[in-house]
Amino acid sequence: MKRLHIVGMSAIAAAVAAFFFHPRKGAGRRQAVRRGGEKLARHGASATSLVGTRRRHAGRQMTDVGERIQDALLEELGADGFSLRVTAGDDETLTVRGEVGSLELIRRASEVIERARGSADVVNLIRLQAKSAGGAVTA
Repeated sequence: MKRLHIVGMSAIAAAVAAFFFHPRKGAGRRQAVRRGGEKLARHGASATSLVGTRRRHAGRQMTDVGERIQDALLEELGADGFSLRVTAGDDETLTVRGEVGSLELIRRASEVIERARGSADVVNLIRLQAKSAGGAVTA
């Protein structure tokens, strides 16, 4: 039984070492643990009080970036920017949707998004409005 206990503890130690010393991801994982420990020491809190704080913070950050992109689109494109909307997804990405009347507006909107997004992941789903058979633009 003691041998089984030693083997089990060795397996756990090996898994932890592999997790934290991964060639590409290990440094980031170690840094995240350091940040978490510093947070606990700074606030004098228990580990359970910090559960979920990162997700809420990231969600607010995504909202701020989304508002910044929306404002930049309205400023740069004027009235055409009102047809575009920015939404935050659950996977910490922003999505820009809407339809515009020309390829030039799509290009300009893409440039504005690129400048305003910072390091956020943004999915650009802006489409060109389809023209009807009579030549009128449909909504």
